[in-house]
Amino acid sequence: MANEIVSQIVDIVPDGDIILVVGPDKTKLRVKSMLLMAASKPFAAMLGPNWKEGHDMRQHSGSHGVLLPDDNATAMEIICSVIHFQNDKIPQTLPASDVLAVALAADKYDCLNAIQLAQKAWLRELKVKPEDLMLLAAAAYLIQNAQAFREITAALVLNHHGSYLDLAEEIAVSIMPWETCWKSKEASRDCS
Repeated sequence: MANEIVSQIVDIVPDGDIILVVGPDKTKLRVKSMLLMAASKPFAAMLGPNWKEGHDMRQHSGSHGVLLPDDNATAMEIICSVIHFQNDKIPQTLPASDVLAVALAADKYDCLNAIQLAQKAWLRELKVKPEDLMLLAAAAYLIQNAQAFREITAALVLNHHGSYLDLAEEIAVSIMPWETCWKSKEASRDCS
């Protein structure tokens, strides 16, 4: 049963020329190298002629595997669906943790611009728990969406009456400098 799961390929596009093998579970995503290269400078370098992955791809016919063992498979599947214009595969809403995972992966592969429209919809989901608002604020900060950041932190200030330290997950704190969190705390004091 485990071998069946590992061997399944998610066809982002059925005629893709490479297979991304993502995360510890080795999720396989069939994609087009040209679209990845157009959307992402790191992928353009990695799949170019000067890197092993690009060289191997040119030497083999058919789909070639590219290992991305440290990446989040869900985030990469969503990003690849956006880059490949597979709108039916792109979730309309996402849990806050997935929004942040997508933002982190898009930042890593320098394709924040490619997910810009999709992330606007995901960041509008403001009817969430304060803990999730902190993750969404970190995602908005990372992708430099000032309007979403303002709206999310305003919702956080208005809906959370305890200490922001209770909400400070390690991942969010590693993305937003403490000064940003402090300014949010000051804003909440001004509102009361």
